[in-house]
Amino acid sequence: MRFRSMLLFGLVLMASPGTRADEIPEALRVLPASDPSRREPSELYQKLHEWAEEAIDRRSAAYERLKTPDDVRVWQKERRSLFLKALGEFPPRTALNAKTVRTLPGDGFTVENVIFESRPHHHITANLYLPATKPPFPAVIVPCGHSYTGKAADGYQRVSMLLARNGIAALCYDPIGQGERYQTFDPDGKPLGQDYTGSPSSVKQLQDVAGHPHFNPVEEHTLIGLGSILVGTNTAQYRIHDGMRAIDYLLSRPEIDAARIGCTGNSGGGTLTAYLMALDERIACAAPTCYLTTFRRLLATAGPQDAEQNLFGQLRDGLDEADYGIVD
Repeated sequence: MRFRSMLLFGLVLMASPGTRADEIPEALRVLPASDPSRREPSELYQKLHEWAEEAIDRRSAAYERLKTPDDVRVWQKERRSLFLKALGEFPPRTALNAKTVRTLPGDGFTVENVIFESRPHHHITANLYLPATKPPFPAVIVPCGHSYTGKAADGYQRVSMLLARNGIAALCYDPIGQGERYQTFDPDGKPLGQDYTGSPSSVKQLQDVAGHPHFNPVEEHTLIGLGSILVGTNTAQYRIHDGMRAIDYLLSRPEIDAARIGCTGNSGGGTLTAYLMALDERIACAAPTCYLTTFRRLLATAGPQDAEQNLFGQLRDGLDEADYGIVD
């Protein structure tokens, strides 16, 4: 019965993504309208926060009991198993069907605009920065944080160019819901939350289309997460599989040294870097940035994050953010 209620709730949420709160018929209202002026959390949120704190306390107590290298190795193995269980089974590796659509000259490097498929008909758009020096090159994948423009954001271009100028190839790719991979559109085919130049749309336009003044990549990931819940998967699995296939693409290139693969990302890209360094043994060196904290600190400040950071049972099972960085 509980599952059917959740399923119904999910179907109601997804049935009318453009419906504003004031348009919902009274007969279909099950919760009071939200009041933006009220800042205190609901009773439900407070209870969930209480349970989360209890789970974090249990994890902290278990962590403090680790005293020997063998204890730590057992901990690492258990965390990896719990992480994989939360993600679910990854799909099989299929043909990348990669193509380069344009090559651009740079100062000490070239940039190839590439497209490949991480799973059938699920396309990844990426920029491959190749040094002007003689191959083979070490290479770094650069998963992006929550920028509207994805791989085209200034910071991600800068780090990729810096790597290439220092003899390291860089593959910076768009996450789902960002850059050239937006998933939700208005009736005119325009990505929600952007204008055609890639700039954030006006608040009024966003309210007209989505009934929400801040439709952004975080919400795209969360909408994907809602749909994923109903079929037994989650946004993180899509994101991690994309990163693994990005490494597959690098290794398909003759210019790349397969023994020297790295990963670095910022914010949401830092999340993915931590996930990938935990699960993909081909990554020899990784540097997650602007990501690592503790769930206790996160819940006390910014609150729950977007869908790929909310894995089923991770608090209940004793996972904290630091565990993704120490999984072997």
